Amino acid sequence: MTGIDPRAVAHAPGRPLATTALRNQAPGYDPRSGEGARRFGGRFNPPRSFPVLYLCSTRACVVAELTRQASRQGLEVGDLLPRELWRVEAELTSVLDLTDDTTLGAVGVGRKDLVGDDLRLTQQLGEAAYEHQFQAILAPSATGVDDVLAVFPENLAGAVLDVQLAEEWSTTDDLAG
Repeated sequence: MTGIDPRAVAHAPGRPLATTALRNQAPGYDPRSGEGARRFGGRFNPPRSFPVLYLCSTRACVVAELTRQASRQGLEVGDLLPRELWRVEAELTSVLDLTDDTTLGAVGVGRKDLVGDDLRLTQQLGEAAYEHQFQAILAPSATGVDDVLAVFPENLAGAVLDVQLAEEWSTTDDLAG
């Protein structure tokens, strides 16, 4: 594994993105905070670092990500219920688009680097993107189902995230939608 050159990330193209994305989480938490990811870490941020909102491009991606999370913790997906599914409308001006081959080449990573179980490289990438004021990273989901959007709330600089509760999941039957 090679490291990420933060200068390459700094010079990578950012693009605007207006999107509707989805987020699942345990009930009772602010769907805009990213505090859980700050404390525990995620694909694009190490533990005890900065907040990240992990969103999915589709409902199928959300279910796949939740199922993967359960599996990685040695649980059944039903053990993580109940969950809330939030719809997030976002208009971003500076997204590091890692679904784009030109951007991947500019930062020196391949698609397979983004979806493996070793998070060191993607966390370095996230740190560099965060430090260089990108508002989010768009990348393939590690599940192989659609894309994820990792939003850095502290870098939104006036961009607004409009969130609405879309569904509540109490049983695994609810996941089938």
